[in-house]
Amino acid sequence: MTYSSAPLRLDHSSIEDLNRALSHYRRLTMRLPLILVLGFAAAIGLSHLGTALSPPYGVYILGWDLTTWGLLGVLALLFAELWWEGRQIGRALNSVEMQSAPIASLLGGQALIGARAREHGMKPGPFNGPLRPIGER
Repeated sequence: MTYSSAPLRLDHSSIEDLNRALSHYRRLTMRLPLILVLGFAAAIGLSHLGTALSPPYGVYILGWDLTTWGLLGVLALLFAELWWEGRQIGRALNSVEMQSAPIASLLGGQALIGARAREHGMKPGPFNGPLRPIGER
């Protein structure tokens, strides 16, 4: 089935849309470890800063020290990144399910990309690379 003869459906995705979704997955796998490493480093820095400002116990805001606030900030950033990239992937795939529950459907997005790429005779490259033709065996 070629692209021009394929029947149009609401969930139809072009090759460009699938490549855009794959690039969002690549970006997500780069940003999550970066947020974790830099976030924990910032939390440790906040711990030292709080102790330096008010020795020996540190600075407390609403009953929690600066380390706790830093870790809560890391969790909020992780949640926001997963939610935002999930929405972007759902928008690229024109998937209402992925847009309505972006974090829960991130794992299923890989299978959705693979299934839609097979319709075009393509498959994802290694490490979520751009689509490439399915080789004959």
